[in-house]
Amino acid sequence: MYHVIQRGNNREFIFIMPEHKEYLLEQLRHAVNVDGLEIFAYVIMNNHFHLAVRTNKEPLSKVMHRLNTRFSRYYNRERGRTGHVFESRYKAVPIENERYLLAVVRYIHRNPVRAGLCTGVADYKWSSDADYRGEGSGFVHTKQLLDILDDDPGRAFKKYVLLMEQDDDKDWENVSFIGRESFALKVEPRQAVPTRKRLDEILMASGVNMEEFAQIKSGSRKRSLVPYKVWYAREALAQGYTLQEIGQNIRISSVAVYKLLSRARQLTC
Repeated sequence: MYHVIQRGNNREFIFIMPEHKEYLLEQLRHAVNVDGLEIFAYVIMNNHFHLAVRTNKEPLSKVMHRLNTRFSRYYNRERGRTGHVFESRYKAVPIENERYLLAVVRYIHRNPVRAGLCTGVADYKWSSDADYRGEGSGFVHTKQLLDILDDDPGRAFKKYVLLMEQDDDKDWENVSFIGRESFALKVEPRQAVPTRKRLDEILMASGVNMEEFAQIKSGSRKRSLVPYKVWYAREALAQGYTLQEIGQNIRISSVAVYKLLSRARQLTC
């Protein structure tokens, strides 16, 4: 069983349009039906996706290669472009026990909340949380996780809802392994993460003068400031800041940051 993370090349917003997310869902369903993939959780963000999966008939490398290839061909055809769509190789962290499966599923489903895209897990459309609530895609294997929580389906669901309301604040993307220490030998050691710049440093690097800097920091909506805001937001996002953090620094909401980046992405595609 693995926690899989796959990012867009250069952290591009390859899933910004609903139809792109829908197509990826179709390919996940195909992987379940054809490749025998078991999916325990997923979330599709704007520039990456997460999966909690177990392979059966095919090795994970082959399943992911097929999935990424099909989506890349579709995306390039739709956009009239060529080149890489995804960032090099996906990251896959083995999940060896039930405790960490619960933690990873919670982490996956809470991803949009941490990014400031919604206030609650159930508010985000593009995750498998809906499957656990009796709706959703229909191809997610929910029984194993619910059985871990409780033998009684009703109590298991209530415990699931409570679990999704909690956040342990741990970055489950940047662990070297999940499980026993001996299992870590199967995973390549993590590379050092470079120190990110402060948000104000990123804003200054956009090319603003001091007057424009002060205006943006005050929440000004002047149209002439939009290009600087777009550059700042994109760079901050690339360095790992959430939409909420990006917006708070310039006194706009995370929704406003999302819409700003969405419009900019559509104009450049």
